[in-house]
Amino acid sequence: MPHSVACARYLQRHIEPALINCEPPAGHWRNVLVIPAYREAPELLQRLAKLPSGAGRVLVILVLNRPDSDPDCNANTPLRKACNALAAGSTAPPLLHRLNEYTDLYLQDLDALTGPTPAAQGVGLARKAGCDLAFRWIMQGAIASPWINSGDADALYPPDYFLQLDTLPAQTAAAIYPFQHIPGPDDSCNLATALYELRLHHYRLGLEFAASPYALHTLGSCLAFKANHYAQVRGFPKRAGGEDFYLLNKLAKIGPIAKLSGRCVDLQSRHSQRAPFGTGPAVAAINANGHPLQQALYYHPACFEALRCLLLAIPALQQDTDHCALHRQLQVCALEADLLSATIAVAETLGLEQALQHCRVHGKTPAQFLRQFHQWFDAFRTLKFVHGIRDAGWPAQELSQLERLSPWLWPGTDAKTGHEALRCVIRQHWGWTS
Repeated sequence: MPHSVACARYLQRHIEPALINCEPPAGHWRNVLVIPAYREAPELLQRLAKLPSGAGRVLVILVLNRPDSDPDCNANTPLRKACNALAAGSTAPPLLHRLNEYTDLYLQDLDALTGPTPAAQGVGLARKAGCDLAFRWIMQGAIASPWINSGDADALYPPDYFLQLDTLPAQTAAAIYPFQHIPGPDDSCNLATALYELRLHHYRLGLEFAASPYALHTLGSCLAFKANHYAQVRGFPKRAGGEDFYLLNKLAKIGPIAKLSGRCVDLQSRHSQRAPFGTGPAVAAINANGHPLQQALYYHPACFEALRCLLLAIPALQQDTDHCALHRQLQVCALEADLLSATIAVAETLGLEQALQHCRVHGKTPAQFLRQFHQWFDAFRTLKFVHGIRDAGWPAQELSQLERLSPWLWPGTDAKTGHEALRCVIRQHWGWTS
């Protein structure tokens, strides 16, 4: 991969300090997968040994980490010992372990090397450290593919996992793999996880209905990105959660995001409190209620109707600049009066008028104006807008309540479809397969 200015600057200024002089072990790999691990069982190594080859050698960078909120120094000991046992009788360099004939594992033991991670940085720092290492070794030619794959310890990967990336256009910045949660041993956890997955799908479907350019799933376990684009956005943010959301938000501003189809990455339904928010805590909260199917987990569809109308109104606001312009353009959508008022109020609270002034100055053509707008009204502000409409009088709904509300966001389904059948229909809608 050619070194860009952004890549050189990242190596000089933004790579994690401990990795600046970290040379790759002897070897050459086609693909790389980075997986953070905290309190994972040794059985993880058996799953990683089943990784598809992708028509070449694979390097797994396993990042052992522990937040400083966990005082147990032995939290990662079982997995660490299992990794070290792989080296028994091996001629491989230290820290590099052979999982199978085409897969090697590099143990990046942050927990042992630097101690516990500040809780506020959590899994974000772990992902960044692993991806920074992958980035450095791509730049040095030890890894042939320009793609860095981000995974999780609970994932099982389909046979074409790496191969899908080879067919994408050269300018693609990132790719999102299809996914599904598969049942574990706990039925209540399985149900809560399935409902949480539907919540993720419902949000993406709502953004697709609104024609938002940020209609993307944001799961760190199902993400891949080009090394040069990773450098341009300065890597993973060091956050205890949501690091995948913020990274993808930045990547979407500098290049196309591919939404892949085909075989799903399988994610194991399980109890987890490894991060302060995300799948694990959300599933725990759903479980704690005792009546998962009666929980209000889904944004009111009116939130996405308001978003759709706002986005439809924006192009005309390049030329239509008086103080009534937004109201006038929104009226074209025939929004119900209360929702129209809420849309204007939330947009104003977010600072829409000041943003439009900036967009008019820096976007002389309609296409430039719209690009400037979506740079400002990004995934984060889109979520804040949806939350603003929710809080203005359109609260979250139970799954069954969505049957009586419009717009209808589920893809061509009967209103009485159960949650499992609904998940299946959604996978079919996006071209995902089990």
